[in-house]
Amino acid sequence: MLKSWDSFMTAALDLLMESPQARAKVKYYKIKQVALLTVTDDKKHCIFKSRNVDEIEQFIKLTSKLMLNVDPTEVKEDPQEAKTDKKQAKKKGKGNKK
Repeated sequence: MLKSWDSFMTAALDLLMESPQARAKVKYYKIKQVALLTVTDDKKHCIFKSRNVDEIEQFIKLTSKLMLNVDPTEVKEDPQEAKTDKKQAKKKGKGNKK
């Protein structure tokens, strides 16, 4: 867990830029009133706790921009999408029987 905001953002950006498998997550703990900001690619991870809303917003905006600008050739098909497509195809074939 990184202690300073600057070191976390530097490490998180480096991880997001070097690995197409990297993902970002924000988890808010209401009782503790703390947000846990995480960036991981399953081998490395960066974690930072924050109560500052400005830091949380900045993290969300920056990671969203980076993830939306990923080259489509680097993205593999999500297995969850394939499952939902099959389920929808089955639903379409049944129709209304009376």
